[in-house]
Amino acid sequence: MHAIQAAIVAAEQGHAGEIRFAVEAALSLHALLARASARDRALEAFARLHVWDTHDNTGVLLYLLWADRAIEIVADR
Repeated sequence: MHAIQAAIVAAEQGHAGEIRFAVEAALSLHALLARASARDRALEAFARLHVWDTHDNTGVLLYLLWADRAIEIVADR
């Protein structure tokens, strides 16, 4: 996690984007019953973490669903 944090900090020095990294180890029972995909969960996390609420609408979420070994990238406008 420290290496990921350092990489994000270094990357943000070279552009105007604001990067967030989120990891979910497993889905909740509700998400499983709803058959939520990794993309669905990433979009929910994007909203819940207010990644869309950046000054220049440059938020980017890197989402990892560990249980499914799935990675999603969600970017603001």
